[in-house]
Amino acid sequence: MIDSIQAPRAVAGRAPARKRRGGEPAWLARFVAGWLIVLAGGWAQAAEPTLVDTATVDARRWQQTVPLYGTLTSPRDAEVTPRVAGLVASVAVDAGDRVQAGDTLIELDRTLESLTLATLEASVAEAEAQLAEARRLAREADRLSARGAVSQSEQETRQSQVAVNAAAVQRLRAEAAAQRERLQRHAVIAPFDGEVRARLVDPGEYVAQTTPTVSLVATQTLRLDASAPQQYFGLIEPGMAVQVVPEAGSREPIEATVDVIVGASDAAARSFLVRVFVDNSAGRLTPGMSAKALLELATTEPVLVAPRDALVRVPGGGTRMWLVREDDDGTLRAIKRQVTLGRSANNDVEILDGLAAGDRVVVRGNESLEADQAVRVRNARSAASAGGQESGSAPNDRSRALRLSSPGA
Repeated sequence: MIDSIQAPRAVAGRAPARKRRGGEPAWLARFVAGWLIVLAGGWAQAAEPTLVDTATVDARRWQQTVPLYGTLTSPRDAEVTPRVAGLVASVAVDAGDRVQAGDTLIELDRTLESLTLATLEASVAEAEAQLAEARRLAREADRLSARGAVSQSEQETRQSQVAVNAAAVQRLRAEAAAQRERLQRHAVIAPFDGEVRARLVDPGEYVAQTTPTVSLVATQTLRLDASAPQQYFGLIEPGMAVQVVPEAGSREPIEATVDVIVGASDAAARSFLVRVFVDNSAGRLTPGMSAKALLELATTEPVLVAPRDALVRVPGGGTRMWLVREDDDGTLRAIKRQVTLGRSANNDVEILDGLAAGDRVVVRGNESLEADQAVRVRNARSAASAGGQESGSAPNDRSRALRLSSPGA
């Protein structure tokens, strides 16, 4: 009975699992084969050249726009005071009025001074009449003396009286002239062309010679004082062309020239003063407005220039770039090169050592390159186009060819 039951189980039961040669199960073999296929695809993908953009290192004149910032001020700014003390009779101007040099701003009461002048003029007339009479008597004495009718002493006395009366006339004329000048000084006049900023007195007020009456500022020409870094001292010269860009209003550049370089450097700020006079005949500017002066500088000799995007900072310090060189078999490879930098402006850097004109440097895709790694150039440009400037372009005609200083100078 037992045998009859076990026999069918032996027939219907699943056969024991068979093993491959070496004892590995079949599923393990399939798993290893799959991973080998994945790794092979990854290695094939890694072997593909890295896409990069390059730029060619140029040798050209270094151009740099130096911005200097300052505040527009008036070269002539005064609080006009009277030349004599007195009572304000009338005020001819108010804030905002434009005046010319010599225009009357304030009139002081001149009644008493006018009467004094009239008295002096009458005294002059009286003295002139006395002088005329003394001269007549002297001539008469000369005639009588020739006939012996007048003594020598009388003749000399009459001549002396003429001299006394002449001196009196001269003195009174001088006093009258001084009084006329004193009378004219009762008018406060504009010392220069300008705009009235404030009227400081009203009719009826008494003013002394030290009392400000009108605040006057010249606006026809304004002055921009800007501080320049010390490395540009000796490079910015009087007469250089400059563009002044106001920080308010239309902000359209205004052509001007450097007028004065003040060589007394600020020891604390390590800067010096650059003074520019700006024509404001159009009235676009006002004193107190901030403005920027743009100076175009350029070297006389060409220098090596590369795009700033080609720079790769080394964690331990220093700077390098990746060059693209072609192997004998035509494969392009990335070459690591240490470089020494000079000046930097806009999107360009000056290369002092490490590169040569015509070298191709990587400007895109250089973040994870390895030495001798195969690359494929996607876009090749010149350093000028990469930096936003035409290669070999001459500087603006208004610029002056100068030897620019190196950083840290």
